Amino acid sequence: MTRQRNARMTPIMSRRQALKKIDLQTTLRDFVATFVQLNRPERLLKMITRFLDREFQLTHASFLVYVEEKKHYVFMDSKGAHRLPVSLLKIDSDHPMAAWFRSKNGKQLNSEVIDLRVLRQAIARPGAAVRSRMTEINQIVKIMEMLKVKLVMPAIYKHKLIGLLLLGPKKNAAPFTRTETAFLQNLALNCSVALKTAEYNKNLEARNQELAQRVGEIERLRQKEHDTYYEIMRSLAQEVHAKDPYTFGHIGQVERLGLMTAKEMGMDLTGRKKDILSAGLILHDVGKIGIPDHILKKPARLTPEEWVIMKTHVDKGAGILGHLSAFKEVAEIVRAHHENFDGSGYPNGLKGSQIPVEARIVSVVDAFHAIVSTRCYSKGRPLEVAFEELRRCAGTQFDPEVVEAFIRAMTAALKKRGIEHFLRESAA
Repeated sequence: MTRQRNARMTPIMSRRQALKKIDLQTTLRDFVATFVQLNRPERLLKMITRFLDREFQLTHASFLVYVEEKKHYVFMDSKGAHRLPVSLLKIDSDHPMAAWFRSKNGKQLNSEVIDLRVLRQAIARPGAAVRSRMTEINQIVKIMEMLKVKLVMPAIYKHKLIGLLLLGPKKNAAPFTRTETAFLQNLALNCSVALKTAEYNKNLEARNQELAQRVGEIERLRQKEHDTYYEIMRSLAQEVHAKDPYTFGHIGQVERLGLMTAKEMGMDLTGRKKDILSAGLILHDVGKIGIPDHILKKPARLTPEEWVIMKTHVDKGAGILGHLSAFKEVAEIVRAHHENFDGSGYPNGLKGSQIPVEARIVSVVDAFHAIVSTRCYSKGRPLEVAFEELRRCAGTQFDPEVVEAFIRAMTAALKKRGIEHFLRESAA
């Protein structure tokens, strides 16, 4: 008889001993570490309900989460031999179990656990506070008895009730200890943080995807703007060509020579920086649109009065481009491409580093091309003469660094191609 009694008690004793062996603080710490790593709340809550069902030997454990779109609490998971029929239950924000945690002032939620045993004791010996809430308490007791729920734990995050942890009785009918209740409160609290973190990460991922789409749209618009930018440049260059047929071929060659020089100088030629330099090289003479034909096409040397008019092409060009926001930096290059390194140029007498480096490049390659090209009023001169002239004027008209970089780049290019072939290729 004694042996049979001991045999019946052994499973119960083993479960109690196993429960005693649970280090609740360590378990909570491990859960918190897991919360940080998991971004899927449904997996997290399933882990918790399984753990509670297994380690506390409950008849059931359920977790509900508030869904803003549906305006009620949804069962994320329910485990145990007597788990709740989650598909048949609906708990909205006005449900007595949810309303219990709502404060009267609406500012701070009540985080007190709903304990069925405590409520029954309060009903049996009601005080003034209990009597004022007797209808509410009776409603909750009736619901908890119907669902066979012993404890309701709130999952609160920043004054919002975002979840409810419903726990059935232990299989051995033992009450929950204070230590266990405190553990379960902390577990629900950490669940609320994990749920909000997962929601934040999900929203962040959605925003990142939206941002990536917008960046893609911006990039497409930027490319369209880039294409339009060059169309405008070419259109303006063609206008110059209509007035001076020499100029259009000159423009194409100057652009290529200038980019070669900038690369030799180690300048950054990525993205917009290359666009600005190219535009400056292509449009440096765009102001000649405003120069009268009898001056622009004059085969002889200009008179002092005509030269004054001719020099206005830099300001005219800058004025044309200055009205376009994307061309403002280009306008400064156009305005400064006849400034001299020693300050003797026009229109503002800038010198040295006061002159944009792009304008200094334009000045050198423009002069070189004018020297070697045959024009209506002068015959082109040999390459060696052009190099000698550039070096002679380095430090006065030209930036010495730009001159040497240009000559190095030009010499390297000529080793691969002849000058005539190179210039034809540039003009193409």
